Amino acid sequence: MSTPVDPVSTALALPPGEPLADRLADLLARVTPRGELLFLSSGGRAWLGLGEGAAPRGSRLAALLAPQDQDGVAEALALAACRPRQKLAAGLCRADGTCLPATCRILPLAGPGGRPEVLFAAWELADPSPARSEGGGMEVDPLTGLPTRARLMGDLADLIRTAARPGEGFALLHLGLDDFQKVNEALGHAAGDRLLVQAAERLVAQVRAGDRVLRAGGDEFTVLLAGTRDREAVLGVVRKLQAALQRPFALGDSQPHLTASVGIALYPEHGGDGPTLFKCADIALSQAKAQGRNRWEFCRPGAGSQASRRMALEEQMYAAVQNGEFEMHYQPIWRAADRLLVGVEALMRWRRPGEGFVPPVEFIPLAEANGLIGFLGAWSLRASCHQVAHWNQTWGVKLRASVNLSPVQFHQGDVAHVVAQALAESGLPAGCLSLEITEGILMHDPIATEAVLHRLRDLGAGISVDDFGTGYSSLAYLKRFPLNTLKIDRSFVADLESDGNDQAIVEAVLGLARALGFSVVAEGVETEAQLAHLARRGCDMIQGYLLGRPLTAEELTRKVENGEWHPVR
Repeated sequence: MSTPVDPVSTALALPPGEPLADRLADLLARVTPRGELLFLSSGGRAWLGLGEGAAPRGSRLAALLAPQDQDGVAEALALAACRPRQKLAAGLCRADGTCLPATCRILPLAGPGGRPEVLFAAWELADPSPARSEGGGMEVDPLTGLPTRARLMGDLADLIRTAARPGEGFALLHLGLDDFQKVNEALGHAAGDRLLVQAAERLVAQVRAGDRVLRAGGDEFTVLLAGTRDREAVLGVVRKLQAALQRPFALGDSQPHLTASVGIALYPEHGGDGPTLFKCADIALSQAKAQGRNRWEFCRPGAGSQASRRMALEEQMYAAVQNGEFEMHYQPIWRAADRLLVGVEALMRWRRPGEGFVPPVEFIPLAEANGLIGFLGAWSLRASCHQVAHWNQTWGVKLRASVNLSPVQFHQGDVAHVVAQALAESGLPAGCLSLEITEGILMHDPIATEAVLHRLRDLGAGISVDDFGTGYSSLAYLKRFPLNTLKIDRSFVADLESDGNDQAIVEAVLGLARALGFSVVAEGVETEAQLAHLARRGCDMIQGYLLGRPLTAEELTRKVENGEWHPVR
């Protein structure tokens, strides 16, 4: 049995068949996001007792997994691009039919031509004592000691039997920690594991003795509230759980704060069997996360059709690229002191013929998962540079184009080369381009990130940190990295007029930016009072619906040329 090591720094570069793979894990495989095998280590074959002809390229990884764990692993593979470095427990099936309890890691890879792939690594547990279900799935999570998803359907069946009388029921809460991956990236996986243990303890402490808390996998938990189906009573528990998880976690010298989003399904209102209820709550959790952090959502009618919609969108995305259904919109950025137009933020939109716009929160994660984000990101960069260069030449101004870089786009391929090409083709001066990145990008592999950022700055482009203050970036990184601009997240602006904490945070960001020589953009400005407050405090720029919504290039052109908007000269 191999010693568990983190394969991130070494396995990603291994060519298929490299013997070193057998020293990294008991089993190491490269698979597609849909679970098709591309490579299986010889050590993994020996561990499972597979002959050379077994598990060929193109076969399903699921065939090697305990039946109860197949859905959970399939979900983790599909989400690898947006949830990197997942860790879960699963059973691996030997050729003789026995199942081996294993700890598994799932990490996103870039295959040939940037095609998305996934690394699946598994190690046999040193103590294979946790209970297992009849189907082979591990019933007790070795990290938190909670029951696992393998127990969930049995527990749901028990609750359904006891709630058979009219008027009785129960609630299923599917809970996910918001931005948990940032803790792993900033503090390491060992700290992330400790946080999960503390989170499990807090959840158990908040529910009744007859209720059940399970670990569903990754950063997700499931809570079953026996005999409770009244919505207000359920929401009372949800708020208690969310409040418990918002308290700082004790991780050595660090005390990160997290929030949690919750999807809620009620029996029998939302389903009469376990799989339907769990699917409903899972979709509700996704909807809650799509609305922002620290939210809850009840299962909605037609939730299953929304999952089908996501699959349909992914299939249609390639045709949409060929048919030219993607377009650019531009949100104006204003100088706070005098309301002159100083630039635009470029925003990609997908307009489906006959159906209207697909929200970016839907199609951007799909593009990151299916590998199209590289193409779409390069296209949006070129289109934005050409458009702003045209405006500057026509109007005799120097508007600045702010273009978002996806984390996947930033870390895959040569992003500096793509930027250089866009500048050269468009004729836009590099000083008129600002590239927006998230705090998560800063925290992911800081050495490599610093090298890429310096290449971008050497081109002359500016670097902005989007949604500043919502992540876990160290203040030391602001000094270390070649940055120009901080963008204050809209969550700190929304209640600026009444919330003293938000006022203090904005003041701190503005003071920090002045000390470091950065400019500041405040996002989400929607009232005159917000704008006046920010201008008095010395905020450089603002954007938001108060002065301008995102517009097509044609609409923005008319605003300027009819004298309604005035660019800075």
